[in-house]
Amino acid sequence: MRGNSARSAPTLLEEGSRWIAEGVEIGEDCEIGRFVVIEANVRIGDRVVIGDGGFIGEGSRIGDDSEIGARVTLREHTWIGKRVRVEAGVVLGSDGFGFAQRADGTQFKIPQVGIVEVGDDCTIGARATIDRATLGKTVLGERVEIGPGVMVGHNVVIGSDSRLDSLSGVSGSTKIGKQVRIGHHAGLVGHLKVEDGCTIEACTGVTKSLPAGAHLKGVYPAMAPALFEQQQELIGRLPAMVEKLESIERHIASPV
Repeated sequence: MRGNSARSAPTLLEEGSRWIAEGVEIGEDCEIGRFVVIEANVRIGDRVVIGDGGFIGEGSRIGDDSEIGARVTLREHTWIGKRVRVEAGVVLGSDGFGFAQRADGTQFKIPQVGIVEVGDDCTIGARATIDRATLGKTVLGERVEIGPGVMVGHNVVIGSDSRLDSLSGVSGSTKIGKQVRIGHHAGLVGHLKVEDGCTIEACTGVTKSLPAGAHLKGVYPAMAPALFEQQQELIGRLPAMVEKLESIERHIASPV
């Protein structure tokens, strides 16, 4: 399907293969796949592509020249900038993992009423998930790269030109600066502040805020790369060290 600028789409198109609410604004030269659902008050820019099976929730925005892959879900009031690429199976704007405990120890869910805002020229890999904010916004700055399977929690802010490699995760309310690199399968706990230019290598667990330019490596706890390499070298020497220590103990116990 190709749309015309600022027009209202009909309620039903092509015998039920797509459902588009009244009043949706679709720009010029758009392509909308099969079995797509677009709810009310959505605005779609020019030259946007939406793959088969997509869901665009009420009040969402998609900027010019963006590409939304097959089976992508944009929950209500998700805002996508220009030239954004969202790969297949991504979920943007899902409820954040927010619970509180009652006096009797039972849990209740805190309403998640914020939004997700994605800046221009971002790339979001297949099956990544970015939660809506509890209040306010979960934000990706411009040119952020999100790898496949990444999880970004509610109220997280990621600065421009940062990169999160596949299977990494950022817990709620953590603020990440510009030009930060987070490696495969790394994890950050919530409510941290990671300043500009930090590097967090693969499988690193981060539990404390980081100053600008920090570089961490190691499964847990994370540490400076030089210390990590030193510890790894010592681990390799442990068998010989143990053997030497046992020899010294035998000599002390039975001196010649």
